[in-house]
Amino acid sequence: MAGSMSLNGTWGLTYAEGLPLMDPAHYTAPELRGRRLLPARVPAPIHQVLMEAGLVDDPNVGMNSLKARWVEEQFWVYRHCFSAPAEALGEPAWLVFDRLEYEAEFWLNGEPIGQHANAHRPARLNVSGKLRAGENLLVVKLSAGMHSAADKPAGEYWSHPMELLTRRVFLRKPAYQCGWDWNPRLVNVGILGDVRLEWSRPLRLDQVSVLAVPDADLAAATLFVRATVEGTGSTPVEAVFGAAVHGTAHKHSAAVTIQPGENRLELRLRIDQPRLWWPVGHGEQFLHTIDVTIEGGGQRLEATRRTGVRRVEIDQSPHPETGRYCILRINNRPIFCKGGNWVPPDLMYSTVTPQRYRQLIGMAVEANFNLLRVWGGGIYADHALCDACDEMGVLLWHDFLFACSKYPGDDPAFVAEVRREVTYGVRELAHHPSLVVWCGNNEIEWGDWAWGFEDKPRAHPHYALFHRDIPRIVREENPAAVHWLSSPWSPDYKMPNDPTVGDQHPWGVSILAPGGADLWAYRTFVDRFPNEGGVLGLSPPATLRQFLPENERHLLSASWDHHDNPIACTDSRPGRLGRAYDTVRTWLGRDPLAMEWEDYAFCSALLHAEGLTEFINNYRRRMFSSAAAVFWMYNDSWPVTHGWTIVDYYRRRKLAYHPVRRAFQPVTVVVVAEPEEVVVYGVNDSPTPWSGELRYGLFLLAGGLPVDRRQAVTLPANASTPVARFNRGEWTRLSPLRSGAFAVLSEGGRTLAQHRVFVERFKDLEFVEPRISLARKSGALTLKSDPFAWGVCLDVDGELPLADNCFDLLPGIAYRVAWTDTLPAPQVVRIGNRDAIKPAGKL
Repeated sequence: MAGSMSLNGTWGLTYAEGLPLMDPAHYTAPELRGRRLLPARVPAPIHQVLMEAGLVDDPNVGMNSLKARWVEEQFWVYRHCFSAPAEALGEPAWLVFDRLEYEAEFWLNGEPIGQHANAHRPARLNVSGKLRAGENLLVVKLSAGMHSAADKPAGEYWSHPMELLTRRVFLRKPAYQCGWDWNPRLVNVGILGDVRLEWSRPLRLDQVSVLAVPDADLAAATLFVRATVEGTGSTPVEAVFGAAVHGTAHKHSAAVTIQPGENRLELRLRIDQPRLWWPVGHGEQFLHTIDVTIEGGGQRLEATRRTGVRRVEIDQSPHPETGRYCILRINNRPIFCKGGNWVPPDLMYSTVTPQRYRQLIGMAVEANFNLLRVWGGGIYADHALCDACDEMGVLLWHDFLFACSKYPGDDPAFVAEVRREVTYGVRELAHHPSLVVWCGNNEIEWGDWAWGFEDKPRAHPHYALFHRDIPRIVREENPAAVHWLSSPWSPDYKMPNDPTVGDQHPWGVSILAPGGADLWAYRTFVDRFPNEGGVLGLSPPATLRQFLPENERHLLSASWDHHDNPIACTDSRPGRLGRAYDTVRTWLGRDPLAMEWEDYAFCSALLHAEGLTEFINNYRRRMFSSAAAVFWMYNDSWPVTHGWTIVDYYRRRKLAYHPVRRAFQPVTVVVVAEPEEVVVYGVNDSPTPWSGELRYGLFLLAGGLPVDRRQAVTLPANASTPVARFNRGEWTRLSPLRSGAFAVLSEGGRTLAQHRVFVERFKDLEFVEPRISLARKSGALTLKSDPFAWGVCLDVDGELPLADNCFDLLPGIAYRVAWTDTLPAPQVVRIGNRDAIKPAGKL
């Protein structure tokens, strides 16, 4: 007999700072006296419950997140009465909480039944023999975790002020909610996941993992089917463990003996000539559906999983110049990884719906991503996120949930809890073919080498956790995925961020650079696998209007600053506004404080687009010496002033979205200004060759193509190829202040890709006012200008479903954008060399 009953619904909720909740006999009594119970929806974070009750305002707006900080400082008590089904009475039974924030104590009918302190794995409480006929009272006391961690020696692990305040390294909860440069401190608390009563005799099916490991030649694969089964009685149970693959003859079963307590079972099936799962752009995303059954003791327990067959490895063979390659190979094919870093898309991360996950993954695919890096300060990827990636072909590099600090790996209780968490997480996500890399942490190895982690007591306390425990768990629980020690990490005992080996976080352009971002520094970077690094830019005006109160819509208002990234407004040089502001000053020659905020928003966003495309183009043209272009970051957790992302919190496309999409398209062209020559690279990361026409040369800003050459080209599959070059002297004679180099790929008379490069900063270029013509015909908008037009924007708010935006017009060369009848009449809203470069506000 087995069953389950949901306990979701409306519970009672109360709180206090301490004293009124010191005595459990008070708040676990059948009737709570002297305290008002607030109706609370379960599951939901308490911040959301209070918003619905009108007690807390939307933390995404204005200064409201600061006003809501009292929530994390309270002790919270939930009370709920339920009637247990008759069939559950007298049976082995459990109360299950899928997610709790954070530190929980539980009582059933006044009796303590357990504790839990980990937001990354469920709480399962044995209530066998404790259920009553009729009404049962369940009480849960919660705190955000900071009370119990308050006396822990945070300063011996890391001395950052935020660490000392929240003690986040001791708390197994999403670190970002304790505050990051792109996220405010809003520490979640509450019953965040589903709650249910389960009962089962004589067996209970827990986690089921299905994963496929193909042979090296891909001719066959071994399907591993694993199940955790609990014998809930006192005697062994004879059972049959089976698995069957839908639509095939592949099935297998075996007789097993289930002992009392936890049992881990495994079946192996061989699949000949399997249909393979591929990342988007390289083949189909074929998914097998597997039914798993356990029959014994009069029970039949069932589970279904979908998985894909793909082979994963990281090629670290010697590089012919120096160091090693670092290439992710899927099904023996090198894959150039294109994408961004993923963070939880909300301050209240449990409120993100499957539809929102799917929308975000769809927008990533639209931007030609094939990889997302799940960053280590967030949460384990939700199944809805992974399902969307499985179906759309987006690879996942998944950090374990440790970031930018020392961790108490010298505490046996902490280590034991981490082992339980990691084992649970790897088992839970093993069937997703999109998840190809498990990485030990974010930047902790780098910290061990270069951030002074050894300069205080507790030197390297986490070393065995990351170098022994986690690698062993991944190898045991998911041999179909790759384990990577840390990010960044370099083999051969080199500095973890060494550009010639392993993966890299190339922050030298923005965070580690003095003053404004040196966007063109990317042009010389040779990183083997860059998977973090980026440039700040302002959010769309529509987003700024949405979170800034009307009287605060100007630079440096209180809410502007509260939502700003501290990296944007810090600078080691006296008298400077900060890095992001200095980027506008450095590249456009304009004083941000002399600009209207809408003008500043456009200028900052335009330079953000320039920086990300420089990042992408540099690494793509070096394919596979560099094997990735994964920037920081893809999505936001709340609405920001300056941010790193191309999709903002409200899921508007930032101005950089379409330039990034174009830079990531499978077939593209990149112009590189070398010291002695200009080189044109044709990039094709598709699995088939591409043939078309290349047009390249030099253009004048005022109009005309003094160097205009054409040739037929064939770009080999999955490669970057130099396809043309000319002497840099030709450009020097024209004056780089008045001209640029360009290249266009076309197919059947239609432009497929274009690129231009300058070697003088935008503030120094001799731009002229562009004259743009627009012609709309047969579902397309054609734009043309005789003078060069930089950053032509048809929508600065990112709200229209445009096929393209924020593009250049090369002199005399038509640019075509799909334009459906559902879109409004097209108009050019902003142009870089009219609205970003102009006399007003120049220094």
